[in-house]
Amino acid sequence: MASDDERFEELATGIVTPLVLGGKLRLARPFGQLGTKLGEGRHIVDADVRSRIDVARVRRARLLAPVDTLPDLDAHEWALAAALNDILQVTNHELGGLFTKGRYMRLVRSVFDLCGQIPPPHDVGAALARHATFARVMELHRADTSVRWWTGSASFRGVPPPKRLLMWQNLRRVHVDTQRVPLHEMCDGLPSTVAEGYQIALAAWLSRSPLTDLGSITRAAPAFAWSPATIALIAVPAGRILAFRVLSRQRAEHVSAALEKARAGLDGGLATHRAVVEEFSQEVVSAFEAMRAKPEKRTASGTSLPRT
Repeated sequence: MASDDERFEELATGIVTPLVLGGKLRLARPFGQLGTKLGEGRHIVDADVRSRIDVARVRRARLLAPVDTLPDLDAHEWALAAALNDILQVTNHELGGLFTKGRYMRLVRSVFDLCGQIPPPHDVGAALARHATFARVMELHRADTSVRWWTGSASFRGVPPPKRLLMWQNLRRVHVDTQRVPLHEMCDGLPSTVAEGYQIALAAWLSRSPLTDLGSITRAAPAFAWSPATIALIAVPAGRILAFRVLSRQRAEHVSAALEKARAGLDGGLATHRAVVEEFSQEVVSAFEAMRAKPEKRTASGTSLPRT
């Protein structure tokens, strides 16, 4: 059995490094509750990779705030990375067979338990640091390939087809079709209860990084909903500024629609924060309107440039 150090290395090289620097993620077997303690007292061993990750995270953070440094990934961020690995494992169509389909829902429940033990960011700086690590999550996709030939066909989810199927393409009339499957659709084809659990688990995961949650507010699924972490973020001036900056990078009409839908869905204990949410939503709408109405100056050729 792999040691905790080996499992940490799997998480660092397979999930965190390609997520921050770009590249193909390599999933590890689910971490479960081990994810809550895996990052305690550990850091990426390769100094060059660690430095590149630091630079990439600061560059991402500087899109929202004038920071020169960020703290190293803490235990909560490593736990989030472990939970992300496990969420992606839910989309593994080979995880369960005819008599082992219960593995999917057990893994979904495990992800919920893990996310439930990850506290929200303790301040605005921590929220920015988490976003710097996980900002690209909703850009993840899987390459699915279908191969057809004159006597049959085969489909491959997330793995390239074997070379033998691609030989003699003209003679065998081989046709290859590759499709990019976005993160929110990766559970298509699994039982409906698994697909629904996957969406809820993904929403719970996003709520643990409130700037990332807001930064993907116009996503197709899971629909954005206010959480204690996102409300806490917009309840303070510095957090509200960062929240608007991350929203301003998206289409105004889509942001407004998502905010209105989320406001209408406030219930339970969160309903007591309706005034804060409504005030913020109105500020966002007004800011977008002001941006559209901002006077422009024109060059001699007729092109418009924003007034500085």
